[in-house]
Amino acid sequence: MLNSVFKKLMAAYVAIMIISFLILGLLFSQLTGSYFFQRHESLLLEEGNKLNDMVIAHLNGRISAERLNLELQAVERFLNTRIWVLDRRGMIYGVSSNEKQWIGRQITEKEMLQVLQGSVIVKKGVFDAEWKVPMLTVGMPIIINGRVENALIMHSPLYEITDAIQGVHRIIWIAMGISFLVSTLIIYFVSKRMASPLRAMGVAAERLAAGDFTQRITIDTEDEIGQVTRTFNGMAEKLEAIEENRRSFIAAVAHELRSPLTLIKGFVEGILDGTVEEKDQRKYLQVISKEAGRLNKLTANLLDLQKMESDQYPIRIQVFDINELIRRTLLKYDEEIERRNLEISLGLEGEKLMVTADRDAMEQVLTNLIDNAMKFVENRGAIELTSKAHMQRAWITVRDNGMGIPREEQPSIWERFYKVDKSRNRNKEGTGLGLYIVKKIIDRHGEQIRVESEVGKGTAFTFTLPLAEVRE
Repeated sequence: MLNSVFKKLMAAYVAIMIISFLILGLLFSQLTGSYFFQRHESLLLEEGNKLNDMVIAHLNGRISAERLNLELQAVERFLNTRIWVLDRRGMIYGVSSNEKQWIGRQITEKEMLQVLQGSVIVKKGVFDAEWKVPMLTVGMPIIINGRVENALIMHSPLYEITDAIQGVHRIIWIAMGISFLVSTLIIYFVSKRMASPLRAMGVAAERLAAGDFTQRITIDTEDEIGQVTRTFNGMAEKLEAIEENRRSFIAAVAHELRSPLTLIKGFVEGILDGTVEEKDQRKYLQVISKEAGRLNKLTANLLDLQKMESDQYPIRIQVFDINELIRRTLLKYDEEIERRNLEISLGLEGEKLMVTADRDAMEQVLTNLIDNAMKFVENRGAIELTSKAHMQRAWITVRDNGMGIPREEQPSIWERFYKVDKSRNRNKEGTGLGLYIVKKIIDRHGEQIRVESEVGKGTAFTFTLPLAEVRE
């Protein structure tokens, strides 16, 4: 039944309102009843004190019996109250109404006799079998010279008080009913407004699960629901970016695989069907071997990429000489350096510069940076590798005098498969993963790498490593 947030909110709010209104209604009813009874009791006591003075004046001969009767009748009409005057024996000798049958009757009720003993009494209930109507009875002693000489008994029917109380109760409950209806309407719209973005979020989540990453929720509030909605939209944007990256990644991988495979397939078919002459076969086989090596390198990079992005790429920190690693890494390029007549210069600080890092990972960083320099430097160009210690860090730089990178493209060079050479010139071979992997490795070490480049003058990549003396 309560299968939605809206219904649960409505049920909870309505239950709270019903309980609150019932408690408030009962409390107001109780307070109202007590107020009316106390107010009427106070009026009876106040008028009783006035009549007490009148009876004393009559007993002292200052006013006549007729005047006393007129006062009793006036109070009776004002308060709808029967008034008796009793002597010391409990005999009624004065009444305010025409019910003369009570004159001469002796009162024997215990509470009434307490009045003749000097007590003021207040009693609710049926006074006598002849009166079926519940009464509010007030008894007051009339004291002369320190002695109780007479008593005053006042009977006021409760139906007038209860009628007034019921009228007030009716108004209270009607007001509460109207308030309940208005509150229910307000809560209905508030609950619907609160539940609306949650429903929209559910629909959007289903569409996201189906692959539609363009879903967004429009809501303009600063409360918790607004925060959740903005978080959801942020998540959707990230998922859309991830999906876009995935598609770009697949397209880039397909492109990088298709190009060498197409060359290999074409040259192999040419050799097999005799299109390529025997004297040219060695040249084409060398191209095939080169493209196969490029495929192997791309596969290795993809495996490294997968490990890095799944946090499975191991970082084994050790102390080693970064200067020696730079020299050993350069040895792998002796043949190409000689063939292209490149100028290589080393500016290494000291004979040794000990650092703490993953040696194999740093070798891959140096290899990728040198590959990048080799790729974009012209024949007879210059490549410089330097190392220096500064601020408890080793600063390693790979610099070339190649074509350079436009300033607007420099922030993008760390992206997967990004190539500055948009035309993908075959002379500028590469997978587009080298710098991305470099950045990942340096980030995993908690260090930094930066690029400085100017079109037509060259590029310099500088990264940092902690000196061995810093980490013991």
